[in-house]
Amino acid sequence: MTSTTRIPVPKKKSAPKSASSPSCVVVDLSVPKEGLEPILGAAYLMTDRAFVSLEGDRVKTITVSLTLKEPATAAGLKALKECFTRELATQKVRWAISKNNQPIREYIAEQAVLLANGRLEPAAAAPAAPADEQLTKDQRAEIEKLIAEVEDEIKAMNQKKAVPDPKNIKASWEEKQEAKLREGGKA
Repeated sequence: MTSTTRIPVPKKKSAPKSASSPSCVVVDLSVPKEGLEPILGAAYLMTDRAFVSLEGDRVKTITVSLTLKEPATAAGLKALKECFTRELATQKVRWAISKNNQPIREYIAEQAVLLANGRLEPAAAAPAAPADEQLTKDQRAEIEKLIAEVEDEIKAMNQKKAVPDPKNIKASWEEKQEAKLREGGKA
């Protein structure tokens, strides 16, 4: 079966599409070797710079004609062809990754649908931290003692670095609350 995919080219801006045209780049590509999706993707990405025409058999060979939208120069045509070649290589990698990851994407989508429909329970959460009841009195006392030691060390470090702080900006939230209570208690 032979089918042709064409992207229409406006008559007033396009140059004649022939292999001998000085403003046109023609590339013949083997569909089995390059893949149809990468060819179409690369051709689409070129539409910002050139008019693109695709002709041929979707199974065997596709001829890609690129006509610059701006005045054509030899350097511009060469750059256009190189750019198309790079885009084609990039598209081949994208489609290869996409095909390799398809089972993973399908699994994730299936799990999301099952979860949304309530047919699947969410994964079990990590075990919770031990409750206070599981700690002995000695363990709780030791933890409180360690916390108090760390707070004392922090206060001592802050006092060693004693830089005037008339507005009490460097004070911790707890220190500010204690100061408010003292002021409120005096008033």
